[in-house]
Amino acid sequence: MTSATDPHPDLLAEPSARTFPLAQLVSLIREGKVRIPHFQRGLRWGTPDAVALIDSVLRGFPIGSLLLWRRPAPAETIRLGNVEINAPEQSDALYVVDGQQRLTTFLNVFDPVHGLDGEFALVYDLRTRPFKVRARTGNESDAHVIPLPVLFDLGKLLTWTRDRPQYLDQIDEINSATQRLREFHVPAYEVRSQDDRVLREIYDRMNNAGKRLTRAETFRGLFAPEENAMKATTFETIQEEIRERLRWGNIDLDTILHAFLATRGPDVYRDIHLEFSDERKRKAEFPDENNEEAHQRALQALESAIDFLRNKTGVPHFTFLAYRFLLVVATRFFTHFPAPSQRNLELLKRWYWRTTMTGPTLGSGGTTGIVRSLTSCILPEEESESVQRLLKTVTDKPRYSPKAATFGSNRASGHIMLCALWAKGPLSPDTGSPFTDEDLALEIEQSSSPRPACPEVFPRTALPEELRNSLGNRVIAPGIPLEAVREIPTSEDQVRDSHFFRNSSDPQQTVRDRQEMLQRHIDDFLRSHASWDIDDSPPLASLDLDSEPEEDPDPQDALW
Repeated sequence: MTSATDPHPDLLAEPSARTFPLAQLVSLIREGKVRIPHFQRGLRWGTPDAVALIDSVLRGFPIGSLLLWRRPAPAETIRLGNVEINAPEQSDALYVVDGQQRLTTFLNVFDPVHGLDGEFALVYDLRTRPFKVRARTGNESDAHVIPLPVLFDLGKLLTWTRDRPQYLDQIDEINSATQRLREFHVPAYEVRSQDDRVLREIYDRMNNAGKRLTRAETFRGLFAPEENAMKATTFETIQEEIRERLRWGNIDLDTILHAFLATRGPDVYRDIHLEFSDERKRKAEFPDENNEEAHQRALQALESAIDFLRNKTGVPHFTFLAYRFLLVVATRFFTHFPAPSQRNLELLKRWYWRTTMTGPTLGSGGTTGIVRSLTSCILPEEESESVQRLLKTVTDKPRYSPKAATFGSNRASGHIMLCALWAKGPLSPDTGSPFTDEDLALEIEQSSSPRPACPEVFPRTALPEELRNSLGNRVIAPGIPLEAVREIPTSEDQVRDSHFFRNSSDPQQTVRDRQEMLQRHIDDFLRSHASWDIDDSPPLASLDLDSEPEEDPDPQDALW
């Protein structure tokens, strides 16, 4: 037995399971017998969600279970999406704990008024084979499409078909669609409780517990190769290739997905469900490639982008990348221009470092807006123009230089500083030779952070507060014990200089000295790599220097 003061109330009885025919469920909503708890969020679904939901019903796909809370409800005016309902008092109403988006969408799509106009106006298109649901476009007539409120209402459907005798031979298919809609059984669990704290906790767990599928996981579920497909290329195999063969770190699958999508079109946030559909092929930049060819193209473009970032730009490892979207943009560029001119490579390097210094001020709309803006700069067969458009995105933008006094291994500024530190060519105290990319990859392994490669030289307790986050207390020496770094003999000046160490045994003084030297080095590194004040004109070969020849030139001109 629970009390009003019990912080963890329980359900008095287990939920009961049942199903509702969709026609009955919509009627219950219209009658005000279905309500929305006050702690529910508002309607978030749009037209694509509505199309997918109705398509699932027509095709007999599961749409998930509802969770309903049975309890009394007062008389009130309810607004669900665009539909307003004057709901009378109910002694046994059903409050929607989980499933609000689906039920509100059903109500709006089938509404006789709002279902004919606006974002939830869907139609059943009879000009396609098989017939399919889609959004209504403009003010199109109903000659060849059936509005969903009509398809859902038997009386209205009879009138519609009677007035269009050209579709009498398809009447069985049309009636079948209506039957599938109206008789689709929606599973539901009903719970009874007078304490809304129970429902709040259930709602929170259903919406926040566990991990939702990432876009990459969703893509794999949609387009995974057949079980008997030999040596198929997937995001996982691309990830492994980059980690094991290229030794550039463990790229997360969502970044690989975005890079993959960038190879096939500029909008990497498009609907992935349609990626290999006929509709998508008509807009694709490589319309004839199949799933495997698309994955292979993505791997090749990623490899070229990584080679550029590592060997031209100075980013030795994925975890040193300032922003992950920069890899996505570079992948799109190398998809279309696998062998760009040296001049454009130099300009692209400048763009990379200028973008890192511009950061979030690059554009509006957060990362999504920035990525869309950058990827749309790159158009097929326009190599130099694409580079020039990218450069213009950072023109006249505020610039920010990282501060060695405030280092963070998970910040973009920290990654920029580590690239500058790596560019110094730190030497191994053991061999006196520079550390390699392979050394770095072995140290970081599958970590998503560069932290393993840049440990603190001295314990934080040995430093005052203002020095504890300083880059002066970090060193890149993969595979070397910190004691060996701290105790490099004074005779090995070259090794000590490569790590910015002076001849001081005091931790505080060492960190201060290194911070000062590192700041100068970072500023010089960015000045050199970003080259803000140097001419950015495209390669001469891309300029049209030929003028139209004059007709009948004067022979005398040929003498000069």
